[in-house]
Amino acid sequence: MKAEGLLSTLDRWGRAALPGTVLLFFVLMTLAPLRAPYLSDALPLLPALVVFQFSLVTPERLPGPLLLAMGVLLDLLLGGPGAPVGVSALGFVLIRAAVMANRRYLVGVPFLFQWVGFCLLAFGFVVLVWVFTSLWTWTAIDPLPAMIQYVVVVVIYPLIAPLMARVRARDPLNVPEPSRGTARPGETTS
Repeated sequence: MKAEGLLSTLDRWGRAALPGTVLLFFVLMTLAPLRAPYLSDALPLLPALVVFQFSLVTPERLPGPLLLAMGVLLDLLLGGPGAPVGVSALGFVLIRAAVMANRRYLVGVPFLFQWVGFCLLAFGFVVLVWVFTSLWTWTAIDPLPAMIQYVVVVVIYPLIAPLMARVRARDPLNVPEPSRGTARPGETTS
């Protein structure tokens, strides 16, 4: 009986730590020296994809302080001298808030609708980072590299999102089709 309690405790801790661990992995992967053309340009946006995916199902496992820490770490790893620190953290928190506010439109819908939702949020993230960096450095920064990042991550999304869906714990998107949408407002399941 004691081993069963230990296993369930480890399982609970693992499920709680999974989103933060996957986010940390993708933040650190932004420094990976990949030789794939255009893929290395999209790496700074992959943590935003992770935030989007985990916010769909378990936003409580991506608390604000974790998002702030990971965003600051991403900015410190990517930013050179004069780059604004904290803009990625702000973007992560805004992505999580937008997904939480619109979960009823994003969970349990066809993949295409989730992809469109991610496209809109990723575009907002790219614009936010570009505007803050331009204002912080007080120079006109060429938006073309940011748009290339955006296009590449939008193209990569259909490859990574299904993998992220397999990693997420208790994914309501895996609920069989007939049982989706049958609950009434205020109704809970046992």
